[in-house]
Order: sequence, then structure tokens, then C-alpha cells
Amino acid sequence: MPKGKVPTAEQISEVKTAILKKLETEPPADPFHPNDLKRINDNDLWIASLLEAYDLDVEKCIKRLWENLAWRKSYGVWDINETNVNQEFLHDGQIYVHNKDKEGKPLLILSLKKHTKSQNLDELLRVIVYWVERVQRESYLEKLTIFMDMTGAGLSNMDLDFIKGIIGLFETKYPNAPNYILVHELPFLLNAAFKIVKTFMPADALEILRVTTKKNIGEFVDPDNSLKLWGGNDDYEYKFA
Repeated sequence: MPKGKVPTAEQISEVKTAILKKLETEPPADPFHPNDLKRINDNDLWIASLLEAYDLDVEKCIKRLWENLAWRKSYGVWDINETNVNQEFLHDGQIYVHNKDKEGKPLLILSLKKHTKSQNLDELLRVIVYWVERVQRESYLEKLTIFMDMTGAGLSNMDLDFIKGIIGLFETKYPNAPNYILVHELPFLLNAAFKIVKTFMPADALEILRVTTKKNIGEFVDPDNSLKLWGGNDDYEYKFA
């Protein structure tokens, strides 16, 4: 994946100083989580990765980081765990993390054939937040590749609201997280719907979007990290752990 421009120490300092000053002069009614403030104070990785995601726009980074801090507190991201997310969605193999892409980034796998439009969107997105947070705590602020497995999916599984929700979550809450977005084995029947999806994807998401098949998935995921279902060597079957 092509990397963005590298932020300077001055730009990082400008963002950090602005956030810390605003915390003193305009403290939020609901104080931000201490773990998030620790991330800002202890090192520069979070701010640097956001600056890169926002193409070194310092003012935009300050605004979005403040909004992100508020969202993370109100959403309770530090309190989300395997006991308080939807248990069906946690265990049904629709959303999970397994193996890595060729750049060593974990695969966040979305098995679309297991999705139906009747499922609760907010609870599905909460499970995605659970997995992203889990990955980024186990390996500090690690990027991940969103792997949309369309194998066996049909029109009944194609839920534009769900896909919009995923795109919006990463665009506004985790803009620095995606390494690639891989759409695997897109059925011909869903081509028209996928064209609609692309119209509401931001430009930087389109830059890292790839459509893969069994023939070319090896460009992004090596055979030992690729499920047999995808044409690889891994016979793993999901079980929550």
C-alpha cells in the first residue's frame, strides 16, 4: 500500500499542543478516557498516523481527534469486551480476525454470506469495534486489512446499510487503521450493487480497495494465511477465542 506523506515533529507537536490546551480551556462535560489521553501524552504514534490519514492537514487532525476522543468516551470503547457484545455475532463467524496479509497486518474477515438485513446494525458495528480495539491493543495501533469475503453471498446478504456503516466507521473513527480493503470472490450477481458501494466510498478508501479471486489473492495474502475456501492452504474454521 502506498504510504502518505510523513508528518514532521512540528506538525505532531502542533496537534498535541492544541488538544492539551483545549482540554485545559474547554474541558469536555464528559471527561475523555484516561487511556486515550495517555496515548496522546506518552508517544506520537496516534497523532502521527492520524496526520498521515488526513494528508497532513493539521487543523482537520485537531478537529477530528477531538471528535474521536469524545466518541470513544461516549461509545465506551475501553469497556467493550467479549461479555457485552452481541453473542450471536461474536460466535457465528460473520466477523472475526484471523491470519495476516503479506505485509503482516491482521485480517478482519467479514463473511457476507452469513449476514442478513434483519440483523441489528448497531450491534454488528459494535462487534467490529471490539475486534479493531482488540487488535490495536495487542499490537499497539496496528493497521489491519478489511477482508470482505463474498464467497457464496447472494442478493439476500447484500446490505448497503451495513456496508455503509462499516465504511463510515473506518472513515470517521479509525481512518488510520485500514491497510487494504479486499473484496474477495464478488459474485457476478452483485456487481451492480458493488458499483453503488463504490460511489459512497471516500477517495482514500478507493485507493486501497482491491477485488480478489482465487487466482490473484496470493498478491495480498500468501497461501498459508489464506483459507481453503479462498483457494489457500489454511483449513481453519472459526471458533471464538
